[in-house]
Amino acid sequence: MKKIVKKYGKFLTKTSEQYKEASAKNRVSCKRGCHECCTVGFFDITLLDALHLRDTLKDVPAAIRKKVVGRANAQLDILEKKGAFSRKDPLLKSLKAIDSISRRSAKMRCPALDDNGACLIYNQRPHICRIFGPTIRGKRRAVHLEGCGYFRRDIPEADFPILSNYGDEEVLLKAMFTKAGKKRKREVDTIIPAALTLDLEKFI
Repeated sequence: MKKIVKKYGKFLTKTSEQYKEASAKNRVSCKRGCHECCTVGFFDITLLDALHLRDTLKDVPAAIRKKVVGRANAQLDILEKKGAFSRKDPLLKSLKAIDSISRRSAKMRCPALDDNGACLIYNQRPHICRIFGPTIRGKRRAVHLEGCGYFRRDIPEADFPILSNYGDEEVLLKAMFTKAGKKRKREVDTIIPAALTLDLEKFI
């Protein structure tokens, strides 16, 4: 599994580089200090994102790691008291479950966000955190990834081939499930606080 997680890390690095180039070419980038998408509840991330995050968390300075994990555990405590999440069953198995956790965590901010709006685990961040911002459009302006709405310009799919990017991610997700002994890829996700605090490999 570690080899797959390392391959995923290389995929994330390549994604970041391609996205940065596309953003610069189209003159669209997030403003320094903007962190609204990190303060309006938890979005879903893949289990491979979770495994990568937990595996590379060791690269984060100990004091910062302790702070981030502590915040994540406190948030999970609140969500469990609300009946919105369970550490015993941390997987989101449907769009309904994803929407529910998003609504019920709406006033929570990412545990990795510092007081100045900077990400404390920037190099370890999940896939969606690396590609969210401007809307990415394909031919005839078809929306391939809807952005946050702050941008007047889009990124054309020709500059950032997001469908190909998703395809590469799917290959690695399938390899993860195959390695775990599953016959097919499952549509299951989780949230960042769970990825930071739980060993999710056993739930695959």
